[in-house]
Amino acid sequence: MIRLACPADRPAVARVEASAATVFAGTHMAFAIDDPPNDPADLLAAIAIDLMWVATDADAIAGFVFAEPSAAGLYVRELSVAAPFQQRGHGAALMAICIAAARARGDAMLLRTTDRTLAWNAPFYRRLGFAIAEGDAIPADAQRRLERQFAAGFDPAQRCAMVMTL
Repeated sequence: MIRLACPADRPAVARVEASAATVFAGTHMAFAIDDPPNDPADLLAAIAIDLMWVATDADAIAGFVFAEPSAAGLYVRELSVAAPFQQRGHGAALMAICIAAARARGDAMLLRTTDRTLAWNAPFYRRLGFAIAEGDAIPADAQRRLERQFAAGFDPAQRCAMVMTL
């Protein structure tokens, strides 16, 4: 089941983030395992404007997605599914709700920055209808986010901006 998130979901969301990060072990993104969870203020801001959803499985929060408005459309800030719940369709279901919300809001596009090569990153978003944007086709907001990610240590050769035109 997918539902809008509420403030009480934050502790479970932090556990989902930690669990989801474990899939990066042994990859060029292994450093993400030790990343702190999203800032609670950012999560609460998304909750307050109905741009955060959780997937539940057997009464547990299995995953979440949250987005932020941007000048170009809606930026998908994070999609995470806890390791025990992966490969069950939760990520795709969460993204379907996020895409529907962007359409209902009248957004022109969805934006995402992600890893180019890991199967659960860019290839997953491509299957949903996103395309990698290159050069001048990268919306300014996504370019600024990429630059911040590069400054934080992400490998520019592995990172990309993706867009879904709505």
